[in-house]
Amino acid sequence: MAAESGVVVRPARAEDLPTVARHYGSTGTTPWDPFTTPERLERIPRDGLLIAEKDGAYAGFLYWFEGRKPWFDKGADQYAQLEELRVLPEFQGWGVAQRLVDRFLRDVNERQIPLLYVATDETNQVAARIYESGGFRPFLRTIHYRKYR
Repeated sequence: MAAESGVVVRPARAEDLPTVARHYGSTGTTPWDPFTTPERLERIPRDGLLIAEKDGAYAGFLYWFEGRKPWFDKGADQYAQLEELRVLPEFQGWGVAQRLVDRFLRDVNERQIPLLYVATDETNQVAARIYESGGFRPFLRTIHYRKYR
């Protein structure tokens, strides 16, 4: 566990799940979102759920998973996907997100996972800087369409 400016990153424990769900909040009735309730969080592989604390207080979380043959990158095999990264507003600017990403990179390196993915909104420049500092580079853009009736 690395500490910088009082920031510690550790694997999640069962007692962290309600805090993660409260932090993530409700996103409506999306059936596939595992972060909205502790019960849903209990169903995901917890080895990819990391908790950040600053000076002993919960500061944020990161979730990643390992997969095979992603639909969006033909020819790729084993990979890790950084799925969610959240830091409470009062802890932003303290290096919490960077420490979480650093731990993710260390964990996937230890498992010798050769390919890593993360997605973020193109307007999220803070996330882009963090990911690019970890060696990520853009490779695919997705356009979301909408239509009002």
